[in-house]
Amino acid sequence: MVLALMAAGMHNVLSSPPKLTDAADTFDRSLADIMERIRAENAKVMAGHPDAYATIVALLPMSGDAAETGLGLDSIRHALQGAHLAQLWRNADPSAAPYIRLLVGSITSDEWEDTVEELERRVESERITGVIGLGNSVDATKRVIGRLSQTKIAMVAAVITSDELQGHEALVRVAPLNSDQAEAAVRFAERAVPALKPVTVTDTNSRDSYSKSLSESFENTLASVVVAKHRSRPLTFDSSVKSAGTVIGNIADKICDSDANTVFYAARSRHLPTLLQGLSRSRPCVERGMTVIAGDDASEISKPVKDPRWADSGGKIRLYRTALAHGANVSDPDSRVLDAIKARFGAKDTKGYARLFGAEPLDDGHAIMHHDALYLTIKAIDRYARDLDELGPEEVAAMLRSGTVSVDGASGRIEIGHDGNSLRREVPILRLDPYGNTSFAQWASPQPATHR
Repeated sequence: MVLALMAAGMHNVLSSPPKLTDAADTFDRSLADIMERIRAENAKVMAGHPDAYATIVALLPMSGDAAETGLGLDSIRHALQGAHLAQLWRNADPSAAPYIRLLVGSITSDEWEDTVEELERRVESERITGVIGLGNSVDATKRVIGRLSQTKIAMVAAVITSDELQGHEALVRVAPLNSDQAEAAVRFAERAVPALKPVTVTDTNSRDSYSKSLSESFENTLASVVVAKHRSRPLTFDSSVKSAGTVIGNIADKICDSDANTVFYAARSRHLPTLLQGLSRSRPCVERGMTVIAGDDASEISKPVKDPRWADSGGKIRLYRTALAHGANVSDPDSRVLDAIKARFGAKDTKGYARLFGAEPLDDGHAIMHHDALYLTIKAIDRYARDLDELGPEEVAAMLRSGTVSVDGASGRIEIGHDGNSLRREVPILRLDPYGNTSFAQWASPQPATHR
């Protein structure tokens, strides 16, 4: 009996599907198309250039459970599309060696450890040179970063913004930190809201460092901008408990009973519509007018819906968010993005994003940011193009942190400091309406107006 159980267990281990894959049927059906495109491109690379390729792994929370990870299936699909776009353009270059093979692994809370263990085992056999993506600033991501840092596997985070996730020598990120976004949001509010009277609303869920660092940055910057008597006492809720929605409703009532005119929302977007509904139902808030400013995670509700999420009462209840990137970057003829990069997202070339993926929107920024994460990784790999036999993820990590690698990406100019953080100092501010439509408001800088 014991031997039979051991044999059955061994069979399960040997027959379990790989954690790093390009198979189209591994994840949700909504991801099958992009996974099949990645598989087809990988097959071309392996058949045509079996000795001249490098593998990059996209690690994302592939369940699409936004309540746990902050990333829904739409965002994950866009992330993979952006990474695949960079892969296609690279491999189409006649002098592209090393060609890029892309694998995908899931890092949800119950999968990340198995995925990372398999990645570490397959580094040499699969020619893995780096990891991109990494999801949002949640507990599982923090654990992945800590584990991969021990073996110095190069990581390029696409949308991680928490200030807490620093100090890892193998990690770089293309997105501005929460502190930069928060400061930019406050500077924007200084100009957009006369007689600014702010209140912060913060999620105290200990497993989400995004909310904590965003809240701290809001508070620190507001303290230097608005005198104490005009700042309301911070309000909090815990998204990990079932009653979070009820608490949010009470928070809306509390805000409307105060003299606050601006809410700085430091939490995931899941409960943001509930807060806006509460504000829009209150006569004092509507009569006074209320501006709500959220972080980049509000991209999760940047998608059109049939029924409005809240009543804006003739523009009296306004929602803005900071963004990591916006579609205007690659569509506006006056943007500073290079024409060659804009072409990757247009419809004129058969490899253009609009040709490949039709009406898929760019407003959530995930396609742009994951394109840039892979693009930056490729640039680091290229510095070793003559030494492919010695190329590994530790070498790529060292190059990324050397201060010598920069790219003109779809999100703008990307330069990485020696601490692994992006040096980008301007943040797009977007406005969202109740139907999920997004419009560009303006660029904002973390620096005070007198210092620009």
